[in-house]
Amino acid sequence: MKILLLTWTILSQFWNVINSTSGSAENSSQQRLLTTLFAKYDGDGRPGSDRSRAVLVSFGAKLVRIINLKERDNTIRSQWWIYQRWTNSDLTWNAADYNNTDVIHVSPRKVWVPDVILYNSADDNDKLGGGTEKYKTKISINASGTCKWMAPAIFQSTCDVNIEYFPFDEQICTLKFGSWAFDGSEVDIVVDESETGAKGDIYKNNTEWELVSVTAVRIEDKYSCCINPYPSVIITLHLRRRYYFYMVNLVVPCSLIAVMVLLSFILPPESGERIGLGITVLMAMAIFQELTSAKLPADSQYIPLLAKYYSSAITEIGLALFATCVILNFYYQRCVMPKWLKRIMFSVLGPMVRIKYVPSNTKSRKHLIVEENCELAQNSECPYSAPIEMRTMNILNETLCEGNGCCNQDGQPSPIQRTRSRKRSIRETPILNDHVDKQQGKYLFDPVDELGDDETINNNKDWQMAAKILDRVVLILGILISFATFLCIFLQAPRVREMFW
Repeated sequence: MKILLLTWTILSQFWNVINSTSGSAENSSQQRLLTTLFAKYDGDGRPGSDRSRAVLVSFGAKLVRIINLKERDNTIRSQWWIYQRWTNSDLTWNAADYNNTDVIHVSPRKVWVPDVILYNSADDNDKLGGGTEKYKTKISINASGTCKWMAPAIFQSTCDVNIEYFPFDEQICTLKFGSWAFDGSEVDIVVDESETGAKGDIYKNNTEWELVSVTAVRIEDKYSCCINPYPSVIITLHLRRRYYFYMVNLVVPCSLIAVMVLLSFILPPESGERIGLGITVLMAMAIFQELTSAKLPADSQYIPLLAKYYSSAITEIGLALFATCVILNFYYQRCVMPKWLKRIMFSVLGPMVRIKYVPSNTKSRKHLIVEENCELAQNSECPYSAPIEMRTMNILNETLCEGNGCCNQDGQPSPIQRTRSRKRSIRETPILNDHVDKQQGKYLFDPVDELGDDETINNNKDWQMAAKILDRVVLILGILISFATFLCIFLQAPRVREMFW
């Protein structure tokens, strides 16, 4: 047993010596390689023995996540994996001469790197929009001189935000990458399709924005400062807003508040709560709009759909309050309804809302007396200079005579009936008459007050039925207008139209 343990110990020590020797040999090979490569190398020099040919840089960017999109600042913040590949003929070696060392990793400050930066950067802390200030990972270089540089980076870029269809909007944001110092004759940039997009498990979904697509194209821009064009890669993000949050918290409450004002046309007019309900709903809508205005994008160029809907809802509530006042005025009206209004209410609007009512067209005795007095007053030849008490007594005598059949042959009331009418006039004048002669300071008797009770009831019923018809008409119109307003506003968004077509 002791012999076996001694043998195992000797073999283990021998193996460790061999590994340490190979490791030190490999480390010494890399050190010799780095010393040889960078002995006379200057990282500021553009690679390539043929300086007339441009260095071809393959550029790719994989989207990791959308951090946020600020509508008010017109900026988008996103995280990427940047991939760049090019060939540096000044950094090549024979791997067999350096213990088969095929790949080395060096700092980007030691070798030449393409100064590909973000042109439309909006980050205050990043002055270069990329480059060595943002890409701090090491560069992988193989023996053939191929350089690969992969680095994570967070960019804040400008984005032209269009909130016209908020919250059913879609945004197109672009990131423009290109060399700042070298034109197309020195550095040429092409898109690496295999390393561009949002692929696999790298991309993380955003809670507010849905990623539709990521595309990259190569373009060339000609500037007035330079002869040769500058190539660049434009990466386009197509984003679609997730609208469920805004529907639940902004659209649905607004719709419910706007519909509540229609309840005022169901309440009985005599309840006295219609105006109070309308004003309460109007105040609730105004307060709700004030509280939610902070969540709406501030833009004077485009008015969001949600802001249009809020304004329309407040306008509809105001119109409903105006209609309530008109209906209440109808309900408590006491005068005779005009014939044209009766025709509109009971012949046109009534059948439309399935309310049938036949108004009373018969004139009471009060109406006949008033019309007769008006005709006498307008007749210039009529002897209308008798005192008002005597004219009132004559009208009353004629009314009582015709009603009781106690007139003489010449149509005049009998002495007994005249005495009764005089006693009745004296007895009831101070109680029934509320018309005061300011000059004489005494009550004047108006015999039509007692003779017009049936007509007053008919007039009240006509106006109340007209108010009921208006209630139903405005209720139906309110529902239709609210629904039509909702559709007309939100169907402007292409995404909403796609739901129906």
